[in-house]
Amino acid sequence: MEAKVYFCTEPDSIGTILRAQKISRQALDTIYELVWQCEFKNILNAGRIWLKFREEERPFGIPLRQKRSHRKISPGDIIQIDNVFYMVGQVGAIQIELAD
Repeated sequence: MEAKVYFCTEPDSIGTILRAQKISRQALDTIYELVWQCEFKNILNAGRIWLKFREEERPFGIPLRQKRSHRKISPGDIIQIDNVFYMVGQVGAIQIELAD
């Protein structure tokens, strides 16, 4: 099970994405930057990843990028588990659709 975390570089565009609960592949590549990626052997959910990023300074070891737009996970960031995408909210994460 592969998990990825994307941080948003433009927080102004988050309102539109949250209302539509849909994001395009192009927006994912331009507005978001991949900051962490890992392969897990056990079952994992988005809430558990959200908690790790919320509470710890170095969750799950070494991040992919040292230079990031912000240090902790915040509303509007995306967690991807296999091919399912979750948008982080104030508390937890909601599933969103990826539009091609």
